[in-house]
Amino acid sequence: MRKYYLLSWLAFTITFITCNRPQADKRKFSGDKFTANVRTTEARTPEEERLGFKLPEGFEISLFAAEPDIGKPINFAFDAKGRMWVTQSFEYPFPSAPGKGKDKLTILEDTDKDGRADKFTVFSDTLNIPIGILPMNDGAIAYSIPNISKYNDGNSDGRVDGQKKLFGPFRTNDTHGMINNFVRGYDGWVHSCHGYVNRDTVAGTDGDSIVMYSGNTFRFKPDGSRVEHTTDGRINPFGLVYDEKGYLYSTDCHTSPLYQLIRDADYTQWGKEEGMGFAPDMTPLSDEATALAGIAYYADILFPQPYCGNFFVGDVVRSRVYRYSASFNGSTPVGKREDDFVLSDDPRFRPVDVKMGPDGAIYVADFYNSIIGHYEVPLDHPARDHVRGRIWRITYKGKKNPVTNWNAASVEELLKALDMDNMFVRMTAADQLADRIGQSAIPPAIHALNDENT
Repeated sequence: MRKYYLLSWLAFTITFITCNRPQADKRKFSGDKFTANVRTTEARTPEEERLGFKLPEGFEISLFAAEPDIGKPINFAFDAKGRMWVTQSFEYPFPSAPGKGKDKLTILEDTDKDGRADKFTVFSDTLNIPIGILPMNDGAIAYSIPNISKYNDGNSDGRVDGQKKLFGPFRTNDTHGMINNFVRGYDGWVHSCHGYVNRDTVAGTDGDSIVMYSGNTFRFKPDGSRVEHTTDGRINPFGLVYDEKGYLYSTDCHTSPLYQLIRDADYTQWGKEEGMGFAPDMTPLSDEATALAGIAYYADILFPQPYCGNFFVGDVVRSRVYRYSASFNGSTPVGKREDDFVLSDDPRFRPVDVKMGPDGAIYVADFYNSIIGHYEVPLDHPARDHVRGRIWRITYKGKKNPVTNWNAASVEELLKALDMDNMFVRMTAADQLADRIGQSAIPPAIHALNDENT
């Protein structure tokens, strides 16, 4: 009899624990500490924060970089050598006086291939709340109040030795809605988001100008010769990414988490009538906060199949990274919210940018802070953190691609790279063929296209 009661008690206990574990987990990653405009929890070390993450089974998260090697990251991008370029702002939310900026653009390298950055080169430390960043073969294109500029590195030492204004000045009525998230398109142009409130008129050297107010996207030629308006509407877009079909996708802080951007389309926007050009979202806002930032599209094969072709979006208020799958209704992509990809029990986790790297990992920029709001809390509130910042690297069972320096690859090597699984590598190889090789790449490219084995 005693044995029977013991077994019954154990069965009840196991059932009770099992049934209540999901609820306990839910409370761990939600609740009052995640709704406070000023987080009340103490700041954690990077390792303490890492231990508080929850990801799907088989996925691993590790620290790629943290303070004091970097400051507070906003946007990042990879170059043809596989290095990460990170914009950081110590000044935010207050812009510096003209010519007095102290914010940084830093190049991060993992020289020993252990999955963590170990070389940090400060490309520039005179920027002013820099956000959009796109590395080029001879430097980088970046946004720093009030202009988009080309920052040159003529001797390839990883440090700026000259700059040229491409477009601007852009207004800064609101520093949480500015130019952000540069991405090179299939068309060879640079695509960008234009953020909340600011009204801007800019032109290329050809003299043709565009006018943008609040949420918009636009594209420009890397040499600054021309700029074009690509979509209108939304509130504060903060993220752009391409898929294999050449479709361009975006997330928006205030309207919906996922859009396919159709050229010349007119999207919903506060205070604007929906007209003939109205375009839909892919999935409506549900319980996501109006603080979505950064979008990655997983275009590799190292993650399990259900995660391939998915979108990953950061939520800086709810301190998590969402996952969305997509299916097609004819030619129209339709998004579906899946289980959250990254949860944190640290409410200071602020994922402001998300991207896939050439190694097949997903990287997350963490603006680690007790305050993220712009209107809810005074801009000069003393609890705003101006020092801590982390970048996280997510892999599946440690799988990774070797990272190659495509900036030194031959035409033959670049043509072979167009068949690799990682989309970033394919796009990088195409850019190298066009930008660095140029005309002499045309005959071998045509030969490859005409080869029945291609």
